Amino acid sequence: MLHTALWVDAAFELVAGAVLLLLAGSVANWLDADRAIVSIAGVIFLGASAAIAGFALQPAPARRTVSTLAALNLIGGVAIWCVLPFVWSGISGEGRWMAAAIADSFIAVAALEFLALQRGAPATGVTR
Repeated sequence: MLHTALWVDAAFELVAGAVLLLLAGSVANWLDADRAIVSIAGVIFLGASAAIAGFALQPAPARRTVSTLAALNLIGGVAIWCVLPFVWSGISGEGRWMAAAIADSFIAVAALEFLALQRGAPATGVTR
């Protein structure tokens, strides 16, 4: 189950990165942000996707790696939801929808990874 959780995380990062890069102009308008920053965020998401796919390809992913990714995803989702109310009036409806969807996706992926750690077969790294 650890591998599945990692592949889901890699796919989420890939889709988010592709959307940010391919629709950088629109996303920048929706979020009232600079297009370059949106593009940089897209590249970061794509890089994260590649790194996470690398972890998923390992025969026994380190539990510490999966728990770190889960924590980072949870922090990312909660951080977006904490910031969103403060910028709500400055972004378009599309931007609100997209930010909420990304935040919820971060949290859902984190939940999947934490669940995989609890239910998955023991792997290398930190034990339960």
